Amino acid sequence: MSMMPVEPIFALTLLATLPIVQIDNQDPMSCLSADETRDAVADGRVIQPAQASRHARQAAPGEVVRIRLCRQGDDYVYVVTTLKRDGRVARVTLEGQSGKVGMIR
Repeated sequence: MSMMPVEPIFALTLLATLPIVQIDNQDPMSCLSADETRDAVADGRVIQPAQASRHARQAAPGEVVRIRLCRQGDDYVYVVTTLKRDGRVARVTLEGQSGKVGMIR
């Protein structure tokens, strides 16, 4: 019996529904809306999403398919999902203020 290949969009949709778990921080994570993200950037609380995207691509080269700004406890974190050339997906967590890479999965 042969297996049908999974469409990349379908695979990404499945991955997008998985919960994000921080290993070093047990606080629950909640992501901000687009308006809340714009406000946080405008107030200088976090770096621009484009900057976060560049930092994430340096840590896990590939095409950025999703970027979210989330709150974890009192901190802001960017969660960036990249699709590598070999089809693997990486999820990079960055500190919201500095863009420093916190974790790659």
